[in-house]
Amino acid sequence: MQNTHEVAHTHLRWRVGHHLFFSWVQSLMLAFDRFQTAIDADDMVAAEKELGRATNILWGISVTFKMTGDFSAAMYDSHIRPSMVEYADGFSGMWAYDHDYMIKHVMRKSKKIFENPPKELEPAMRKFKQAFTIMYDSHKFVCEQFEADAPSLLMGEEAEKTASEMIDTFKRNRLLVLGVSPR
Repeated sequence: MQNTHEVAHTHLRWRVGHHLFFSWVQSLMLAFDRFQTAIDADDMVAAEKELGRATNILWGISVTFKMTGDFSAAMYDSHIRPSMVEYADGFSGMWAYDHDYMIKHVMRKSKKIFENPPKELEPAMRKFKQAFTIMYDSHKFVCEQFEADAPSLLMGEEAEKTASEMIDTFKRNRLLVLGVSPR
């Protein structure tokens, strides 16, 4: 039996983690916008700085995912998942307009530069790709901890993929949006 303090702490951790994530999304959009502005101005020093900033933000997101999901699967099953299903069937963070806009508009603008980076940006691009991959792996960690072989809330019970398999699909697709071939 979970005590009320543990339940309240778990809900707080889940909410704060999601609030932090959306702050990170806003920060990532700004870094990508500044990166693209520097690229358009052919200022590789500024572009490298902004790509480094975006990379650091991805590391922050990775830590946020781990912190947000740092509680028991029993607590998730009994309190967190029901609260999401209660909110909406098929609840997903992908519903967030900011996240959707970042993927479909902001990141896509940088696809050409990621597909064919100038030599001076190659090391920064490798670091970005590493952080990007680990960020998705951190999200997958949370899914595996709580969902194991269950489908994601987004896909529903009829899903053919588990929640963690969906994260792998999203990772591959986001890397493709950036023009980066997944490993």
